[in-house]
Amino acid sequence: MSQSNQLVLTLDIGGTHFRLALADEKGQLLRQGKGDSRPESGPEEALGRIKEAIAEMLSGIEPGSVSGMGIAVAGLVTPTTGVLLTSPNLLSWYNTPLKEIFEHELQLPVLVGNDANLAALGEHRFGAGVGSDDILYITVSTGIGGGVISGGKLLTGSSGFAGEIGHMTIDLNGPKCNCGNVGCLEAMASGTAIARLALEKLSHGEASAITDLIDGDLARVTAKVVVEAARSGDPVAQEVVHTAATNLGVGVTNLVHIFNPEIVILGGGVSQSGELLFEPVRQVVAERTMPDYSVRIVPAALGDDCGLLGAAALVLGEYL
Repeated sequence: MSQSNQLVLTLDIGGTHFRLALADEKGQLLRQGKGDSRPESGPEEALGRIKEAIAEMLSGIEPGSVSGMGIAVAGLVTPTTGVLLTSPNLLSWYNTPLKEIFEHELQLPVLVGNDANLAALGEHRFGAGVGSDDILYITVSTGIGGGVISGGKLLTGSSGFAGEIGHMTIDLNGPKCNCGNVGCLEAMASGTAIARLALEKLSHGEASAITDLIDGDLARVTAKVVVEAARSGDPVAQEVVHTAATNLGVGVTNLVHIFNPEIVILGGGVSQSGELLFEPVRQVVAERTMPDYSVRIVPAALGDDCGLLGAAALVLGEYL
């Protein structure tokens, strides 16, 4: 699909909102729009709103100047058919043929991918991974996801489901994960895990600044609140974040040994906690990886645009 000065239509579908944009080859988002996903109303209603937003975005755009469309969505996606099989954020969107729907609507080629995988592509082409063809991308937020680029190619696996980094087991006797397994990295190091660890300490009567931040209402404990307390110097909150970061470091160590990346990129909301997260992760990786491995661990560069730019990278590049 490569041609000079081409434009790409990109769509990032989340559980709360969808975002769309027109992007160029340099990763500039020339036009942007957004709307509500409202997953409880089912896919047809949301897809109708998305189509309306696309029509508005393409108004005045010269026919033929848009070469294709890329779609990022959380969930299991079959890359060849562009079908969203299941999604934790879009529970009623079973077997939604996104590629077929939008190719019929727009008469353009459409590629669809898992949002974390595509975030890896975005960071590779436009962000913190520019210049490296061996990248491990991990998003740490409510859950943990990721993507692996090896030799400049996105690893998708036999069914297109590769890169479910959050669901490797790092503790045989660990807590139950939403996926049904126990001791998953997601259950041990995500934002949800941070909140759970903090809640356990507070429920056992440990004194913490977290209690003041939530006005004593334990239902309001979130990773964001815990990180805020940790930054203020609260020892309980600092211990919780350090525990989660150490667990993340164990997961990163495993992945470094398996994939031998040049760079590990950490994104997602929890990565915004900065050195509270990065220092323990780097320390664990330095202590546990075999001596001849060399890897840099850096923050993601694209922020909330990673899905849009990853979808653009999918269309612009030859990653699959």
